[in-house]
Amino acid sequence: MNIMEANLEASFQLQRRVEFAETDMAGIAHFTNYFRYMEEAEHAFLRSRGLSVVLDDPKGKLGFPKMSAHCDYKRPARYEELVDVHVKVTCDDGKSV
Repeated sequence: MNIMEANLEASFQLQRRVEFAETDMAGIAHFTNYFRYMEEAEHAFLRSRGLSVVLDDPKGKLGFPKMSAHCDYKRPARYEELVDVHVKVTCDDGKSV
């Protein structure tokens, strides 16, 4: 299945709980974990579409290299809180998502 056949233009939401190992002694998630949460949601989104982070293609292996990452922190996530991670995927040029 190629990327365009997979209908990647979609939205997805993953809910996960902040684990103790992701926090400092005050119970606040370290800021770097937000990028892990985003990647976890990306992988779950791809799996929900029958895909993987690494795809087999007649020309070889395909992947999803990151061109940019950005996060605005609104408030800290705390130990045992549920965090909703929303993924919105668009394909503008038929090659990049």
